[in-house]
Amino acid sequence: MIQTKSIIREKINNNSYLFVNCVFGFFPISFILGSLIVNLNLLLFCCLGIYYLKSKILTTKFDFILKIIFLFFFIVFFSTALSLVKTLYFEGYDSANVTSTLARFTKSILFFRYFLLLLVIYLLSKFDILRFKYFLLAVVFASILLSLDIIYQHIFGLDIIGLKGLDFRSSGFFGDENIAGGYLLRFSFFTIFFTIITFKNNNFAKFISTVVVICILGIGLFFTGNRMPLILFILGLFLVFSLDLKIKKIILVSLVLLSLLLTFIISSNEPYKRHLSNQYSSFIEAIENTFLTPFDINIWKGVGIQSWTRTKRVDETEISLGQKKFFHTVKFKSNYLRLALTAIDTWKPNKIFGNGLKSFRVDCGKLATESDVFGKNLVNLGEEQIPDKKNRLCSTHPHNYYFEILTETGIIGLIIASIISLLFIVFIFKNIKFMKQISIENYILLSAIISLFLETFPLRSTGSLYTTNNATYIILIGSIILSYKDLWRVK
Repeated sequence: MIQTKSIIREKINNNSYLFVNCVFGFFPISFILGSLIVNLNLLLFCCLGIYYLKSKILTTKFDFILKIIFLFFFIVFFSTALSLVKTLYFEGYDSANVTSTLARFTKSILFFRYFLLLLVIYLLSKFDILRFKYFLLAVVFASILLSLDIIYQHIFGLDIIGLKGLDFRSSGFFGDENIAGGYLLRFSFFTIFFTIITFKNNNFAKFISTVVVICILGIGLFFTGNRMPLILFILGLFLVFSLDLKIKKIILVSLVLLSLLLTFIISSNEPYKRHLSNQYSSFIEAIENTFLTPFDINIWKGVGIQSWTRTKRVDETEISLGQKKFFHTVKFKSNYLRLALTAIDTWKPNKIFGNGLKSFRVDCGKLATESDVFGKNLVNLGEEQIPDKKNRLCSTHPHNYYFEILTETGIIGLIIASIISLLFIVFIFKNIKFMKQISIENYILLSAIISLFLETFPLRSTGSLYTTNNATYIILIGSIILSYKDLWRVK
């Protein structure tokens, strides 16, 4: 009788937790629907999590790594607060600048919502409230559906809901947003490992289904036209192959079959073949050359307008401004390198704590105004000669997580981020032999580790760390690793 009551009570508790688990499982879908839905999903999940946890949030003793992660969030806030103080008391009053800095300061406070998300996921998992199966089911459904939709769109010109793709870029139901490749990369290894664990008791079904899933994901990534996600996807497969997980044959056959399929697709489509050949030639030329192709910059009403030409290579670009001519020496062909150098320039004035949240676009504009003809905000140039400032480029962010952390939180923020990374690496190496055992927990953990590694790969070009989708994704994956880290310690 007592046992029956216990079973009934457990079922009631599980049903009461169903809603919060479904909200958590909705995150992969919300990434497709846009930032507003992601924020609403995050808010609802955190509210439900706080409701279920109640006083446990305040009474639980937190690990060292959680304290370090909180310190990073605090540094983001602190550096932005310093930037606000500097703007209000040490710079000449400029209403537009003050308004912009106040907005960034507000965002630095709101940025703590991602730490709350991390904390809620960690504690819900710790107290056995959160189940990852709904999250996995949503990931598999969304990834496979998106891949098939992209393939369908490439073949027929329209996807399953009638959206038209570009000639060499298919985004499926992402429409004109060229982010389908990044989405597939982020969730592909969860899909692959879920397939393996689903058919773990049937070797033939496991082999066939996993090979098919990898090929569908790979072809979908290829048709998005996003080169880096496809390269990182293949890198991730090689990483799985090197881990000796008793699935080497599956990975090897998948890589060979995927290569053959992509070769056939390229060779059988002449326009696509020419397009890829041109891309490859441009890529090789970018590596072999250190000089930029020249471009003219026309100054109109104080705004720099870039028009690119590809006729011949020169060492200097002539810039006309009234009756004067200035020359700007250009070197790098890679915009990625130019953004990195610009990030270092914006970091130098505030090396310790950086310039605050989303400051790169502002400081880059100031740098451009003072010394760089390549910036977006070329105002008040007057009759003064522009100092020679090579290889700089302005954008909304540096397009690399590490340079963004450096320029916006300084050396302190970068050190804290490095400590967090080191703690994750130590955990992985300490438990790698246990992770190789076939279980759903191990494969979820491995999926998260590989996905986080590919997302934060130092040499890749990235979006901004502080945008809704990127920050939410990194916190989601990091929280999964933290949750299983706690489980491993119990074991």
